[in-house]
Amino acid sequence: MLLRVGTRRSPLAMAQTNFVIGLIKAAFPEIEFEIRSASTVADRDRVSEFHQFRMVGVFTTEHEEQLLRNEVDFVVHSLKDLPTTLRDGLVLAAVPKREDPRDALCGATLESLRPGARVGTGSLRRRAQILSLRPDVTVVPIRGNVGPRLAKIEGDDALDAVILAEAGLRRLGLADATTETLDPHAFPYAVGQGALGIEARAQDSDILKVLQAIQCPQTRAEVDAERAMMHTLGAGCSLPVGACASWKDGRLTLQAQVTSLDGQERIIATEEGPAETAADLGVATGEALKTQGGTRILETSYREFNSHFKLFKS
Repeated sequence: MLLRVGTRRSPLAMAQTNFVIGLIKAAFPEIEFEIRSASTVADRDRVSEFHQFRMVGVFTTEHEEQLLRNEVDFVVHSLKDLPTTLRDGLVLAAVPKREDPRDALCGATLESLRPGARVGTGSLRRRAQILSLRPDVTVVPIRGNVGPRLAKIEGDDALDAVILAEAGLRRLGLADATTETLDPHAFPYAVGQGALGIEARAQDSDILKVLQAIQCPQTRAEVDAERAMMHTLGAGCSLPVGACASWKDGRLTLQAQVTSLDGQERIIATEEGPAETAADLGVATGEALKTQGGTRILETSYREFNSHFKLFKS
C-alpha cells in the first residue's frame, strides 16, 4: 500500500509528518509513503496577524481541498489549527499521543520580566493571558516559523521574551530554548495544543483502520473535550480561549478560560467526568463559560480588531 500524505512545508510540519509516518511504519512496515506538501494562506502571508485573515482554517483549508480532490490520502495537522467543524466527507481519523501541551516563555521567566518588557506572540490568547498575569509588559505581534521567532530575542532590537508552544520546541530539538514552562492552570494552552490531528476521508475504511492503530485514547478524550468546549462557545482557534486537561483515577478534568484582550477579565469553568463522556464534558464546560459571560468577552475581543467580521452566530 502507498499512502500519500499532505502537510505544510515548514520545518515543524515536516517533523510532525515524519513522526506520524514513523508511528505507522512501526505498526505496518510494508506501507510506503509519499509526502505531498502544500502552501496555505497563512504560509503565503507572514505579515498579517491570524485574526486578520477573516477566515477559520488558515493553516488547513488547502489541505482539506487536497483530500476532497483525492490528491492525498490523509493530512497531518497541528490539531490546534484544525477547525472544530470539518468539511463534509472528512473526519478526524486519529490523534497520536500528545506532546507537552504547555506554553513556553523563551528569553526570560514570568517573574524576571522587567516592567515594560517587550514580549512577542502572534496569538490573541497568549497576548490576553500574559497581560492578565503581567499587565506591565508590552506585547509585540510576531509571525513566522519557530526558528525566526526565537531569533527575535537576540540582536540590537531584541525582544525580552517570546511565547511559543513547548511541543513545537521539543519536536524541533529546541527544548533548551525554554526559559520557563508556564503553569497551564494559570496560563492555559490552546485547544488541541501539543496534539497532532490526522484528517482523512470518511469513506476510506481501509486507510482509517491504519490510522486508528496509532491513536492514543487518552489524548483523543482530552482533545475531544477541548474541541467540544470550543465549538460550544462558537469561538475560532485565534480567539483568547485556553484549556487545561488533567486526569485523576481514570477521570478527565477540563478547565477552560476565556480572557479579555486587555487581560483584565478572566472567566474560568471546570468540569470532570469519565473518558467516554469527553465530548459531553466539553459541552458542559463551554456552556458554563457562556453562562458566566464568555461569549460577550469573545465577541468584544473580535470587534476590537475588526467590527465588520462576525465570527459568532446571532
